[in-house]
Amino acid sequence: MVSPIIRLLAAEAAVSAANAFNGNKLIRIYNQNATDVLITITNASAAVVGTVTVRTGETIFINKAGTDTVTAATACRMVPVAF
Repeated sequence: MVSPIIRLLAAEAAVSAANAFNGNKLIRIYNQNATDVLITITNASAAVVGTVTVRTGETIFINKAGTDTVTAATACRMVPVAF
């Protein structure tokens, strides 16, 4: 698979606590941990929008509303991006 070309919108950081990424809507998540990690998306009303498990060594992209937050059960490397 060819890697997508992305535009970085901030510096990558280890994130576990709820983070809205300054209203950015597309987030790249890389799980550098030795175990799979559960990612939770929560809306502005604190209701869970959805969850996904990111396998060890996997990179995913999450498209979310600007006010939604991303939380990881164990810190993963995250950065807001654009295509």
